Amino acid sequence: MVNPPKVPTRRRRSRFSMVTTLLSVGVLILSLVSWVAFDHVTSSINRQDVFKGIKVRPDRSAGSSINYLLVGSDTREGLTKQQLHDLRVGSVATAAGKRSDTAILIHISKDRDRATIISIPRDTYADVPEWTDDKGVVHSARHSKINETFGRGGAPLLIATIENMTQVRIDHYIEVNFAGFANLVDAVGGVDICTNTAIHDDKSHIDLPAGKNHLDGITALKYVRARYFDGMGDLGRMKRQQKFIASMISAATSTGTLLNPVKLLSVVNAGLATVTTDPDLQKDDLVTLATQMKSLSASNLNMLTVPLSDVSYANDGVAGAVLWDPELAPKLWQRIKDDVPVAPTPKVITKSSALTIPAKDIVIEVQNGTDINGLAAKASNDLATAGFVNGATPSTALTTVKTTTITYDPTYSESLRTLKAALPNALTVPKKALGKKFIVTLGPDYKSVAKFTTPKTAPAPTPTETSPFDVRTGADTSCK
Repeated sequence: MVNPPKVPTRRRRSRFSMVTTLLSVGVLILSLVSWVAFDHVTSSINRQDVFKGIKVRPDRSAGSSINYLLVGSDTREGLTKQQLHDLRVGSVATAAGKRSDTAILIHISKDRDRATIISIPRDTYADVPEWTDDKGVVHSARHSKINETFGRGGAPLLIATIENMTQVRIDHYIEVNFAGFANLVDAVGGVDICTNTAIHDDKSHIDLPAGKNHLDGITALKYVRARYFDGMGDLGRMKRQQKFIASMISAATSTGTLLNPVKLLSVVNAGLATVTTDPDLQKDDLVTLATQMKSLSASNLNMLTVPLSDVSYANDGVAGAVLWDPELAPKLWQRIKDDVPVAPTPKVITKSSALTIPAKDIVIEVQNGTDINGLAAKASNDLATAGFVNGATPSTALTTVKTTTITYDPTYSESLRTLKAALPNALTVPKKALGKKFIVTLGPDYKSVAKFTTPKTAPAPTPTETSPFDVRTGADTSCK
């Protein structure tokens, strides 16, 4: 393959920023581009030879698994005057210098059914390998915080340092900036975030009440930058960023974006306009990967921070650093190299014709959806005799129905099977967040409860492998 021409090196006034900037843009772009013809995407992708000068590199991970390194630049380029004012970060002219604030390694399994997102703290005590700068000056190996490597040697030194410490090969590199992040959040219509406590951070200029908040692009950028209000610094911020990642993906998948070509194109263009990648990441690679990953579930999106043994480490002239756990960190990176899940894989439950949930574990509320007097009391008694638990006094429904209907929470679909066995002709209406109760609205078709057989007790859960890592999933962190 003919290598593309080298991209001229330019001094850019940029810093590197937060995990969420990386992943929410990077993963969404990777997941969405397959839904549109790439020829219709008007934005161009900048390319940079980020592997330049790296002489010693690890072997590729097992099979066809892929590792991405995503970083986020806080360059002000692309922000409007109003956005600069709202964000209070200064202009391109006043924000000089660049450094790596946070980096993320994303591992995509060879089967494309699992993604692992690993946050690398900005203050990581790093073993920086020997490197040569653009002027040909050779710099000896040294220790420093990992966020200093980008400012000294750009993306190549950051990549070389991470590969040296993890022995995991970085296959591709994606970088986005402030404007791309804000525009992408706005393109999906904003993101809902739930906070257990109020957030007031003078440094990032954000003030959010406790509870559910809807964030636009600039406010979201403030949220993922905040790290001074809770005393946990960068470690607390990384957990909030991981929560934002799940909420961002949820916003893109729940607002009709994936099914609306016009809106989808807007999202893709908003992201790609501010992306820098390695030269080998081609549009066909993105389309193929995204096609393969379309069915990735939230429960198979694993998120964690590199395990740490010391959060106030000092050595060799480096102070205030965090030290990777000497036992757990190598185990984590070995799992990535071997394409092994970092958390127990959810067992697939094979449904059978036999019922699994006993009637005594199912709470019902019976409502009369007819003008037949006493029907609700009769049905309530019939169902109680069959073993179901009445959670409320029988009542009259607000509207009449022609056919008996069961309203249920999809989470409890196995319990629904048991109730349907008792009321085989009933219609079913799913309702998220209803909880464990089942609302039975009686129609004139109700006569009696059918005979059925259920176990006396529900099956005990099968023990699964435990994980030595503190792992969160997309399902755990979504705003609900």
